[in-house]
Amino acid sequence: MSMIQKSILGLAAALCFAGAHADTLAVYPNTSAIETNAVYQGTFNAGAGAGNVSFQLQGYNSLDGDNFYIDIFHFYVNGTELFSGTWDLGGGGADRVLLDLNGASVSHVGQTVDISVATSFVQGSNTVSFKYESPTTFEGSPRAGFQGLGDEGWGLNAATVTGNAVAAVPEPETYALMLAGLGALGFVARRRNAAR
Repeated sequence: MSMIQKSILGLAAALCFAGAHADTLAVYPNTSAIETNAVYQGTFNAGAGAGNVSFQLQGYNSLDGDNFYIDIFHFYVNGTELFSGTWDLGGGGADRVLLDLNGASVSHVGQTVDISVATSFVQGSNTVSFKYESPTTFEGSPRAGFQGLGDEGWGLNAATVTGNAVAAVPEPETYALMLAGLGALGFVARRRNAAR
């Protein structure tokens, strides 16, 4: 295989595999305390395909795990719930993962929970939603319901979304330049073959 052919194959391979790595699509600032029964949302653009959302939940005051005062965290991508759970973040109760569709990584230390959820994104605009609720009933038994920020709250730290960046559409001048370069490579290859 000639040097010119190798160069053309190398260029084609580079163009095909440019975007095979994960890009940081969004980083959200740490929040202050948020009431339960409130939603925090973020919207970002992505290329279609696999992605990941990593974040840390912060408990304030007496955020509860599974007890009479249960507080339940929910995570959604584009309106589909992928993960939920409840942890003792200062208010007692048992730690429980309630829904885990994609094998999330979860680490609970003190009043924080580090969570990493694998997901997939659609081409274009995507939305991630983080929500805590304080239900009045759970699994058929009465619960305390909403207590307010004076008693408990939650926050979001280090929320980072990774995945495929939206591919930039090249300007017509870029295509013209690339075609001219490929044409020049072809011209050199023909002259080289004719000289033999």
